[in-house]
Amino acid sequence: MPVTSLLKATLIFASFKFARSNLPQTCSLTTNPHSGIQLIHPLPGFREPFEVFCDQEYEGGGWIVVQNRYEGSVHFYRDWDEYERGFGNIEGEFWLGLSKIHELTYSRRYELHVLLEDWEGIRAVARYDNFLIAGPEEKYMLRSLGNFSGNAGDSLDYHLGMKFTTFDADNDEREGNCAELYYGAWWYRYCLHSNLNGRYFQGKDNAGIRWIAFRGSSEVLRKARMMIRSIN
Repeated sequence: MPVTSLLKATLIFASFKFARSNLPQTCSLTTNPHSGIQLIHPLPGFREPFEVFCDQEYEGGGWIVVQNRYEGSVHFYRDWDEYERGFGNIEGEFWLGLSKIHELTYSRRYELHVLLEDWEGIRAVARYDNFLIAGPEEKYMLRSLGNFSGNAGDSLDYHLGMKFTTFDADNDEREGNCAELYYGAWWYRYCLHSNLNGRYFQGKDNAGIRWIAFRGSSEVLRKARMMIRSIN
């Protein structure tokens, strides 16, 4: 390649890289006041940008939705690869992906809010002030939650320190596979106090969407939404 062409290509690449580095690192740093899809770059110079759904209406905005379920259109009984990279419709029901959640929570400190609703329309929230997911070498362990508050009760602390489990990647402490038993994917221990990626189902079903501290061990939920926000 001629020197002039090489120099031009280098300048174009440098300009593109600089433009990408000007992307917001998280939803709380974007100038867009409206909820919707936003391209962010949590680790400029190390990883590629990716799209998230920013919720700018809930409690002052700045929230990244990492999981959303409300009507059962997206099937959540999926394998390890799909849970790692994410799936679903980012403007509807979806799972953002373990790799992205890890990248976000390691780039800065995040709080987590879990919004729940039962089939009678009763709502509750569980809040954690230091949510941290480890990387692939630790099977995306639930490394930190911080302090809890909220009226839903704490059904996530039981899972603290556990690696993520899917039906094809058994990382729980039970002899069998909790993901197979409860038709989901989660940070199962032996097995669960919560199961927000369980089967979408109305009625009494141990394999459904559950948060035991809110609605007991057998009643399933209609809606579950996990959102994180930078607190730095």
